[in-house]
Amino acid sequence: MPAIMNYSKQRLILPALLFVLLAAACSKKLDITPETFVSPEELYKDEQGAVAGVTGIYRKMMDLNSGDYYFVGIVGTDEGKTSSFVPTWGGYWQHYDGINSYNSLMSAQNQLVQGAWNSLYKGIINANTAIKYIPASSASQKVKDRLTAEAKFLRAVFYFKLVQFFGGIPLPTEVEDPKADANGGKPRSSEAEVYALIIDDLNFAATHLDSKGIAEVGRVNKEAAQTLLGKVYLTKKDYPNAKTTLQPLMTTTAAALMSNYADLFKETNENNIESLFEIQYTNENGNTNAQANTLGGWHISNTDSGGGGHVVIPTDYYSNSFETGDARKDASIRYKFYDANGNVVDYWWWADVTKPHVKKYDITDGKSLNGGLSSRNLYYLRYADAILMYAEVLNEQNGTAEALTYLNKIRTRAKLPNWETVLGHEPTQQEMRDELLKERMRELGFEGWRWCDLKRTGKLIDQVKAYNPDAKNYVSNKNLLFPISSREFELNRSLKPSDQNPGF
Repeated sequence: MPAIMNYSKQRLILPALLFVLLAAACSKKLDITPETFVSPEELYKDEQGAVAGVTGIYRKMMDLNSGDYYFVGIVGTDEGKTSSFVPTWGGYWQHYDGINSYNSLMSAQNQLVQGAWNSLYKGIINANTAIKYIPASSASQKVKDRLTAEAKFLRAVFYFKLVQFFGGIPLPTEVEDPKADANGGKPRSSEAEVYALIIDDLNFAATHLDSKGIAEVGRVNKEAAQTLLGKVYLTKKDYPNAKTTLQPLMTTTAAALMSNYADLFKETNENNIESLFEIQYTNENGNTNAQANTLGGWHISNTDSGGGGHVVIPTDYYSNSFETGDARKDASIRYKFYDANGNVVDYWWWADVTKPHVKKYDITDGKSLNGGLSSRNLYYLRYADAILMYAEVLNEQNGTAEALTYLNKIRTRAKLPNWETVLGHEPTQQEMRDELLKERMRELGFEGWRWCDLKRTGKLIDQVKAYNPDAKNYVSNKNLLFPISSREFELNRSLKPSDQNPGF
């Protein structure tokens, strides 16, 4: 697996895969097809090559989220866990269980930790290459600004995940660093330095990206950049900047909530009015994802539920969190399981397989090849997330009454009464704080944000101890950060043993 040592060299001699966009009339998603290998100088010399090069960064986003790395930050929370079978399979699967349970296999040698680290840095290096070489392109300045904005947005996505999980990290950019190249990589930067780059990238992106509806389908837009920037400020507890960033989205005409929550998870509704940015997949070889299989949606002939699950399942806390009448419950979780012929199967003898399972990512009949080769897109940012974040920002600035208005927008779509009606009184700031955290789980469950939400709100350790039975005896304060990959220490001589996160 490559580490920073290899990445720094690739910035200069990266043999980039040339990707060509298929017809813009394709309304479903951005499709990419490999064509040839070229140098960065050759690739980025004109507009067509620059577009193709930036499309290659989206490819890294697809790769990162197509398999098990997607569930780093979902399992090991109060929302998701591995099934009881996973640790019995040995080898790699015990490493998967280590992510969930925080046992001794949650270490610097953990294969998922190492793989996620490497995959994120591969995306960063592709983004750095684009940012470095786009200025010399013969494309118009407007096109160059837009493509640079896309590359900076995606670099921010990769660095944001890294800094949340690992804290301070090596911070390679498009600027050449011969000393780092000689040492196999950069030294560890502080969290503040990483966040400063992320914020700078997202401000540039928000300024130069086209708005949703104008931006090409499958490519990032201005509203996505604003939403992610608001999330970054919220994570840093910079509530004034978070409010300033998110507030314009509350009156935008470019995005809105879908009227029916269940419609969000129909493949025919991908890239919808509520979607701010989603990861694009198709049936073409190499462009699929395996999430339906991991979550248990095995059978292509059945479009309602699926065949039980064996890797990742919801916790009881998540499954039981929905109020009576919540329209999101049936859209998110299934309780019946079927064979390949659509017949109900009773798995009473098979432990976790009988428990509720996530069905947001069930495969679609006639489109996906099978549960392990799904053409379903994956959401990265939805407008509902922006609304809930704005409510949180208002509440943290003592605007609980106004925050309630935005919480109730989400509840209304879920077919639920206003929360103050259920509560029986106007909520206090702490009641609102607790409810918003639970509401984010119900609304955004298994969409990739739970670990980060719990850490941001200071609830990770307590919630995992209380509601993830596999982890309650192992999780501790050291698990507020992941261990930096041991492979990185082997290859990057700029890192010292003391750079490893405490406890690892």
